[in-house]
Amino acid sequence: MFYGATWLTALGQCNFTLLMGAAALVCAGFITAKWWISKKILIQVLVLEDKQEIRKAAWLAAMLGLVSSLPTADWPRYGFYLSGAPTPNYWMNGTLLASWPFALMLFWESAQQLARPQAHWVWRMLLWILLLLVSKPSYLFVFALVYPPMLLIGHGWRNRAAWIQFAGLAAAASLLLLEYWLVFRQPDSVYVREFNKGQSSGVVLAPFFVWRHYTGNIALAVLSAIVFPLSVLLGWWHLALKNLLLRYAWAGFGVALLISAAFMQTGAEYLAWNFRWQHYLASYILFLSSAAFAWQQWRAQAYRMDLKIKWISAIFALHLLSGVVYLGKMWWTKLYY
Repeated sequence: MFYGATWLTALGQCNFTLLMGAAALVCAGFITAKWWISKKILIQVLVLEDKQEIRKAAWLAAMLGLVSSLPTADWPRYGFYLSGAPTPNYWMNGTLLASWPFALMLFWESAQQLARPQAHWVWRMLLWILLLLVSKPSYLFVFALVYPPMLLIGHGWRNRAAWIQFAGLAAAASLLLLEYWLVFRQPDSVYVREFNKGQSSGVVLAPFFVWRHYTGNIALAVLSAIVFPLSVLLGWWHLALKNLLLRYAWAGFGVALLISAAFMQTGAEYLAWNFRWQHYLASYILFLSSAAFAWQQWRAQAYRMDLKIKWISAIFALHLLSGVVYLGKMWWTKLYY
């Protein structure tokens, strides 16, 4: 989708300057869509009606687009700032950026279905799944592994609206298998012909094999990426466990990490670590859900800035500062890792 949108924006021309300008416009469009959907989710979760609070939601959505994993010892030691960390934002991959709005919509609407399933939602589910498939299907794996069991646990097989949604998931699985064959097995695929030197590619189980190439300490890299949502979880432990949106976000993040750790693409491109993309999306969703939950708790105490709120706000500010530093580092060094 990203490349197609860029080509269309460049009016089908192959001039380098025109293509780069078109790519910038396309990226700006997807960034704006990501911000707008994030703002809408905050407004709906918090049921905001006051114009001043809606403006605050817009600013918070903008800040969420900049938050980043906190740097670890890998930065001074190896020059790696984000490598190996499931940071909530990743600024260098256009195809990932193109999938972000659709992943957010799939997460938000499916979260509402977990509260009250409706049979007709299967068509909207298929729409977001199809758009993910043509942009970047990474988050689809998270959705397929987390949403069905949570739906069954919450509503069971006897709920007709819940049962019908499995027909949509079966259709999505068929489309995903077709895409797998077209990308990894079909001889004319760019992956096979160009990246894999004419050999068909595939997927194997290889726990942490690729991840170890990107960080000196996997556990620390993960922890550095979730200091804010973890603080929110620990700060309101009992309330957080009862919050459906937060439980759904944490389950998605955990599954995203398992996928990153477990699978490896075979062939010459294995070091590209193409099974990590979903953990950036899941991490952002976790930050968004945690920020909305923290705002709810702050509002419940009449916006009083107690020590807990100050501490959690300071941690969020550190993630925001980290994102600004990373962007400066990327601009200065011309390196994205």
